[in-house]
Amino acid sequence: MNILKNKPIQYILLGLIIAITPFIFNFQRGTLTMFNTVIIYSIVAIGFNILLGYAGQISLGHAAFMGLGAYISGYLTNMGIPFILSILIAGVIPMIIGLILGLVALRLEGHYLAIATLGFGVTIQQIFKEWTSFTNGYSGMRGQPASIFGFSFRSRESFFVLAIVILVLLSIFAYNLLKSKTGRALIAMRDSEHAAQAMGISLLKYKLIAFSISAFYAGIAGSLYIHLIRFIEPNQWGVELSLNLLAMVVIGGLASIEGSIIGAFFLTVIPDILKEIPMLGEIRNLSTILTGVSLILVIMFLPLGIARINIQIKEKLNNKNTKKTALNQ
Repeated sequence: MNILKNKPIQYILLGLIIAITPFIFNFQRGTLTMFNTVIIYSIVAIGFNILLGYAGQISLGHAAFMGLGAYISGYLTNMGIPFILSILIAGVIPMIIGLILGLVALRLEGHYLAIATLGFGVTIQQIFKEWTSFTNGYSGMRGQPASIFGFSFRSRESFFVLAIVILVLLSIFAYNLLKSKTGRALIAMRDSEHAAQAMGISLLKYKLIAFSISAFYAGIAGSLYIHLIRFIEPNQWGVELSLNLLAMVVIGGLASIEGSIIGAFFLTVIPDILKEIPMLGEIRNLSTILTGVSLILVIMFLPLGIARINIQIKEKLNNKNTKKTALNQ
């Protein structure tokens, strides 16, 4: 029973249960594509949560890292390079660029950092449009099915298993990282940079770590995306996607691995469900409206996110009981 209380073991067991569901239930292809997309966005959101929720650093250009990973992996696999090597390179190159962005973050904070990362995202998206020899420009790039040791993950079911395995591994890595000295340093930096410096924490070191790891996760997710959808084009990697990633983290729960996954699920699955409702299905840009409304409601009533809703309810009940006791006395 003590083993089951171990978080990494819980991630593995839950991953196994979820991975076999497509083989038990007869899901339609579109539904499986949506579930695969949830897993991919969960990976990005976990990395983004390390940056925003734990390190307290904002980024409005994170879609660029995901797009970069997608283009790199698609380009390399089209050249015949194995998928495993391609996905690693698709994570490492954005990680290196994330290190450079971390250097920028050392001199900026708050809304100045947000504006700088927004400019970075817009610049990279424009490069995607103009660098036709690499990205094929507006015509888009086609991707190959993921393949490992001759086994092709062409079906949605097999790809789902692959994506779950990668999500579980990255979740365990994130959990161990955040429970280590590095995680404590990131939290200290988030709470107060001046206090963190006073305790001997290097802002340069930990901002570089936060940005690079976050970019690595986005690159891995981008690689999975092109091998799932098998087609990408520059307009996908704009500000709207970056804002959606931000919304996933805030709605699901800042500083929470589980919250990242819940947020990705919420903003990917709920809009599709609402579209099936006759009146709501006719509304244009329904997903954008849902994202905005959800952000407002969560910030107002559930500031810790959906993942910690039980804690917030308990706190409110305890506060009410405390007030009643005080009045009775």
